[in-house]
Amino acid sequence: MKAASVVSLLVASVALALGVATAQQAVAARDTTVRVPVPLIPRAAEAPRVPRVPKTSGAQRRSSASKCNGYSELCDRKLNLVAFPTTHNSFASGDNIAANQNKGIPDQLDDGIRGFMLDLHNASSSTLFRRASASEPYLCHTSCVLLNDGPLSDTLKYFTTFLEAHSEEVISIFLENDDNFSATTIAQAFEDAGLDKFVYTPSGSSTNYTWPTLGEMVEKNTRLVVLVDRNSDTKSVPWLVYDRNYAVQTPYTVGVGSTFGCSLMTDAQPLLVMNHFVYTNYSVLSMEVEKPSPDTASSVNTRQSIVDQANVCGAAARFPNFITVDFYDVGDLFKAVADINKVQYSSPSVSTDFSSAASDSHTTSAASLSAATGSTAVLAIAVSALALLL
Repeated sequence: MKAASVVSLLVASVALALGVATAQQAVAARDTTVRVPVPLIPRAAEAPRVPRVPKTSGAQRRSSASKCNGYSELCDRKLNLVAFPTTHNSFASGDNIAANQNKGIPDQLDDGIRGFMLDLHNASSSTLFRRASASEPYLCHTSCVLLNDGPLSDTLKYFTTFLEAHSEEVISIFLENDDNFSATTIAQAFEDAGLDKFVYTPSGSSTNYTWPTLGEMVEKNTRLVVLVDRNSDTKSVPWLVYDRNYAVQTPYTVGVGSTFGCSLMTDAQPLLVMNHFVYTNYSVLSMEVEKPSPDTASSVNTRQSIVDQANVCGAAARFPNFITVDFYDVGDLFKAVADINKVQYSSPSVSTDFSSAASDSHTTSAASLSAATGSTAVLAIAVSALALLL
């Protein structure tokens, strides 16, 4: 979620302190005028047209794995020729104005999500969080005052438990390193969680990199790809790679009612993150703040809408790899990904005992913000603005 300017948000907090009580009415008025995109619905006799899966050159060795990410057909495909259901701000879940997902990461893993986006913040940068370690990455959305899901290492334990229980699953994690943690600090969180034993280390140059097949990754038990948007250091941590050397994204600032395209934000790379989510404007004391849009998920996350964007990418000779959505449990994400992979859909859900993973300590930053709606949301945003200045 793109935050409004700190100065504007500070004005909102001052107005709130003076007793301005019009915010909730403004929100209600705004919400009634939101335009919802109306996707085209395929005729009953037709399945949505999907982009062609590029052919691989040379002979492909058959994998010994029976299934990879739920489908036998995917075992002999290179990672860059597979589409993965992916969640935007995967950690930001629950009843909070900044939440992008309804369910937490353990449910996402069991439901079939295989690509994850995590934002790393320094929780102790705010005076409200002096008890937190300045050297330990926390998972927060915009500000740790607004939404704080706890230490990165705690959440990574869920991934460790999952990969230990399901030996034919391949996962990718994208890290947004907002507070510029060093590669070694990030790596320490993976080591503390016991997750580093699964990492895949790319070999050679990122230019036209040849990815292994999912089956090869399963056989070698290197089933976790980790990319970071800044402070990569492949000499110290060879498996933590700079995302722009291997992946490119479509725009992630798409408003409600806008059209999804396939323009690229940076130079083309073998992996494509196809962002398929929208934001809505939240009126706070005459300001416009962008926030996730749960009310439009049922129309944005349709099979047709997702496949339509994939076809735009396909027409530009770009195969979409990470199909990234908000509120993944609403709509037809998994069916759309099966269409893109040209496989017959079957439920990807599994069951995992996460009791040995991190304790249930993943909550919002304060109990008063856990149900950030109405006037409470105004307070949450205002406090977040103040925290950024402290």
